[in-house]
Amino acid sequence: MNGLRRWLETAAAWRAASLMFALPTPAVQDELCRLCETMPGDLAVTPRKFAGIAVEDWEEEYHRVLGAGGCAACESSYEENALAGRGPVLAGIAGYYQAFSYHPENPGSETPDHLSIETGFLAYLAMKVAFADQAQRGDEKAVALEAYDKFRDEHPRHWLPRFCEELSPYDSPLFSSAAQWVLFLTLPVKTHS
Repeated sequence: MNGLRRWLETAAAWRAASLMFALPTPAVQDELCRLCETMPGDLAVTPRKFAGIAVEDWEEEYHRVLGAGGCAACESSYEENALAGRGPVLAGIAGYYQAFSYHPENPGSETPDHLSIETGFLAYLAMKVAFADQAQRGDEKAVALEAYDKFRDEHPRHWLPRFCEELSPYDSPLFSSAAQWVLFLTLPVKTHS
């Protein structure tokens, strides 16, 4: 598979991850359905579960599992020293977003370290890699690739295993499978093509 296609599929997968952990709305579900059509069949299995349920059911499960009193879907909640660690974590993440001019569509709805925002940023970086690859801008591609690898490894890949463990008692096959799927996306692969 050529590099451009792989990066577009990677961007679609990360965007799907972002949508699965966002507050469900009909617009979110519509976008997820469209993304499923662009992803390879095996990669689209988990997102299709979300795309195929009623928005009301998805929303109810979202609030039960990830809402107030539920399982925290924010990186800073998994810091060893939560009180002293949140500021630097949030500042580091905000620095990435600022450096790459990333502005989530609903900036007030979730914290910068929420799983839906972090995975949205990885989708954004993957699109930057694809665009630079297509435009034959080697320096821009190298910068985006380095940021992609570093952000993926230092942020979602770092805290998702613990999130998956914390999610287990909520007995949510929907969100448990989604969290495992996102964890799979964080596995390092050779991204430099």
